[in-house]
Amino acid sequence: MQKAVPFNESSEKAAISAILANNQNLEAMSWPEDLFFIGKHRTILAAAKKCHESGSGKNDFFAVQAELERTGLLESIGSLAEYITNAPSDPETTRWHRAYLVDSARYRNASKILAEAQESFRDETGDIGSVSLALSECAAQLDKPRKSTKDHINDLVSELEDKVPTVSYGTGIYALDEIASGGVKPGELMTIAAETSGGKTILLLQIALEAMRAGKHVLIFSLEMPAKKVLARFISNLAGFPIKRIKQDPNAQELHRFNAATSDISRMNIQVESGYSDIDSIESAIREFASQGRADLVVVDYIQLVHLRNMNSNETREQHVSEITRRLKAIALQLNLALATASQLNEEGRLRESRAIGHHSDHVWLIRKGEDGSAVHIAKNRDGERDRAIPVTMRGDISRFEIR
Repeated sequence: MQKAVPFNESSEKAAISAILANNQNLEAMSWPEDLFFIGKHRTILAAAKKCHESGSGKNDFFAVQAELERTGLLESIGSLAEYITNAPSDPETTRWHRAYLVDSARYRNASKILAEAQESFRDETGDIGSVSLALSECAAQLDKPRKSTKDHINDLVSELEDKVPTVSYGTGIYALDEIASGGVKPGELMTIAAETSGGKTILLLQIALEAMRAGKHVLIFSLEMPAKKVLARFISNLAGFPIKRIKQDPNAQELHRFNAATSDISRMNIQVESGYSDIDSIESAIREFASQGRADLVVVDYIQLVHLRNMNSNETREQHVSEITRRLKAIALQLNLALATASQLNEEGRLRESRAIGHHSDHVWLIRKGEDGSAVHIAKNRDGERDRAIPVTMRGDISRFEIR
């Protein structure tokens, strides 16, 4: 007979036994409450965590039983004796049972999402994009490791003591990256703004190329040009000449540089997606690639081309742009990845359509043209220097910015 709700009772019992038998199992693996469907297992888990966090370091059978008795829950749970002989003998077996619990929990969440959407799907009023996003979130959410306050403090101290190198993604232009504290970091959102044809895409791709050279995984959503044109820009940058010359009469040196550049790009960890236009699909794809370890840096080019949903009569495009930017920042923070995007500047030289773009971004760089040439203005730099301008030369022919 098919179960009404997906769950695995034997794996739940084995996991609870493992947690009670060995403190290391509670420390080494994440055990969110949602992994367990049976109510008494959730109660025992909460008591075990309480004992472990109390400072005594104990969460064995007797300590947990005493905690349940103290809170008046032992009578509803019954004896813990059945868990004494059910404990897995090694960590790998515990992980095996935990994997079963993760799968069951994901199916429970997915079933709930689909059940709630079923009626609206029948009359063709449901939001397929939102359901798809919700399903992708439930697929990744349960297995995300949780860090304690102590772990976060240890990470901070290690970073301050330079024990762990700070990860950041810059342009390769030393003067610019130094002011910008190295560039965008995991958990942050960077917005590069310029007028039309002002170099937004060039600077975004230059940041992406630096990350790729460092062996990082880069995921690019190009909403303005097909993937092959994005790759052509990378090749032009590396080769140092416009690759359209290859169609004409290239000399031997240019052919050698072209072949070397295409070979380098082929070996780099780069994925270019040009078939996305709405934020739900983009966010779903980011979660998919991040779950596979293929999204250290994500580039979305650019905000004004991203769609949220059909606009209601009481909504404005500014509100939509604000929501899109907020969601890009949220996913960078949730998945601990660096996200770089671009925005157009209006005629007054301000971020087009929404001040919220600047509010949600950790870094805002403005590319402006003056009588003396172009400059990158650091308008916002979280925890760093701002209101500085670095003179640059835009090499549109090879998709590169250079120091001027």
